[in-house]
Amino acid sequence: MKKLTTVTFIALLLLVGYVKAEGIEVRASSHENIETFLKLESWMTSETLWNSKSTANSFLNLETESNLELQSWMTSEKTWNLNFSFIEETDSALALENWMTSDKAWNVKNDDNCETELKVENWMTDNKAWK
Repeated sequence: MKKLTTVTFIALLLLVGYVKAEGIEVRASSHENIETFLKLESWMTSETLWNSKSTANSFLNLETESNLELQSWMTSEKTWNLNFSFIEETDSALALENWMTSDKAWNVKNDDNCETELKVENWMTDNKAWK
């Protein structure tokens, strides 16, 4: 049995090894990596472009925002308190009612529906009922 399993496993490995999968191999002729050499151009090393302290950057103007001022409409109650028509809802106070504290309501003992112990009855163990 061990020999048969070993031979089957080796045959499976050989079959898997010889399978030709198409579409995943890399073809060197169609994907050639051609690297070109880099050229260093004059703007890449220009001090006027890269040196921020240079006087050549004087043509750049910094934008400044105007001062913010507090205007009258910003603090006006008429602007911000427009809706006076809402009615605030309040919850009524909770009150204890008689039934909430009654022993009769909470200490209910109904002997008809309460079982004190489980009893095994004949129908529970009858083979005819469970087949």
